[in-house]
Amino acid sequence: MRVADCWRYPVKSLQGHQVDLLQVGPDGVDGDRRWAVIDDADGRLASAKRYAALLEASVDGDHVVLPDGIRVALVDDDSTRSALSAWLGTAVHLAESAPSTNVEYQMTFDPPDDDAELFSIPAPPGTFLDLAPVHLVTAGTLEACAAARPDLDWDVRRFRPNLVVDTGVTGLFGEQAWVGSRLRVGEVVLAVDSPTVRCAMPLRAQPGLARQAGLFDAMSELNEEYPNHLGVYCSVVSPGTVRVGDPVEVSS
Repeated sequence: MRVADCWRYPVKSLQGHQVDLLQVGPDGVDGDRRWAVIDDADGRLASAKRYAALLEASVDGDHVVLPDGIRVALVDDDSTRSALSAWLGTAVHLAESAPSTNVEYQMTFDPPDDDAELFSIPAPPGTFLDLAPVHLVTAGTLEACAAARPDLDWDVRRFRPNLVVDTGVTGLFGEQAWVGSRLRVGEVVLAVDSPTVRCAMPLRAQPGLARQAGLFDAMSELNEEYPNHLGVYCSVVSPGTVRVGDPVEVSS
């Protein structure tokens, strides 16, 4: 097995970057979800789980690029606040994660229904992450899902992993067998903690990808053991560098 792709997401819910390597520290990938958009009204993370438009923006160096091409500095100043607030139609600002960071985001447990009740979920202290430091999917699971449901788009960008692992096998949800085990990924050792429950994010439209509400039911139908799960969440046992092409080994 080997690392097929590495991804980093500098601003939570904005488009990510496919990169050649990741520096993985004790608390996760360096520079991953380092920044977030914060709703001024309630202090919560403005995640694309609630603010779907966030997926239409990207990061270019030290700037956020809005869908209309406007570039705003990746800093929390009056100009950036004004541009982001005008774009989203509500008062927001950018924040950088710090050890003192303690925020919530909102999501629904009925992802296909954009009007379903929202629930507040705390992010891990000191971060803008959803739950775990590292998110991993296998190419084989995405290939098998696409073969089983070719009517749907299983583009990896919908699932926003840090690592895509090529196991050399096409099959459904084989990575779930790693839960409770450790993975050596290049220099890094990860503990595989849980399957990844999916929210509304994979269903959202984003540049080059149409809305795919049917993914929710498909992930439940295809994954009998863990309905509406795809991928695994990992914590960091030993930090280091992970590069595309690095070997991946499973140990108990």
